[in-house]
Amino acid sequence: MTLTHDYVQQVFALLEQGQIDRYLSEYVAEDVQWTITGSNVLADTYTSRDDFVNRAITRLKASLAGSIRWEVHHVYVDGDTAIVEMTSIATAKKGHPYRNEYVWIQRFEAGKIVEARVYYDDVLVDKTML
Repeated sequence: MTLTHDYVQQVFALLEQGQIDRYLSEYVAEDVQWTITGSNVLADTYTSRDDFVNRAITRLKASLAGSIRWEVHHVYVDGDTAIVEMTSIATAKKGHPYRNEYVWIQRFEAGKIVEARVYYDDVLVDKTML
């Protein structure tokens, strides 16, 4: 499968609709290597989809008052890799907006994300989760 701009937009449309669980189950490989960069409480390399969900996504969701969705600003595709710039839209249980700016770099194989690197605002993550 050739990775296309349209395909990546289709994948990330689920995040724009607030369907993170469907995004994870349909488009993230079970053996994904997902790295969250920085020095925040979620920064680590997760070695499977379950590891990422259990140690990162579940914790993030628990710190939010309601659902989270993303607004995609730019999508770039080169070979098997997509770079996506986006903003999250949510409210922290502490009451402040959780509008984080993200860059996700994701490598695809056979339509599934097998590697990901995430860059975002460390301070906002820690403010929301600690």
